[in-house]
Amino acid sequence: MAKQTSATKLQLHINRLKNFLNFTRAFLKKKNPIKMCINQFITTINELITVRKKLEKIENRINYEKYKLKKTELILAQNSEHVFLRGRSLNQTR
Repeated sequence: MAKQTSATKLQLHINRLKNFLNFTRAFLKKKNPIKMCINQFITTINELITVRKKLEKIENRINYEKYKLKKTELILAQNSEHVFLRGRSLNQTR
């Protein structure tokens, strides 16, 4: 095996460095991590801003479902003749 001179070793390291820089440039051009980070930051800020609106929508939906449940229970209770509801059904027929 032939000995490598310092000039060929230096040339080899320079070529490796050029290849690495080319790969790095291509990666940054393709993935663009800075732009991705900025986009993620903006979406996080938007999520934090709209949390209150989302909570209000969820609360309204829960209240509506409770209302429907109570209404359904009342209809079911009125259809079955219980002692505690006879006064209510008499008042409704008047």
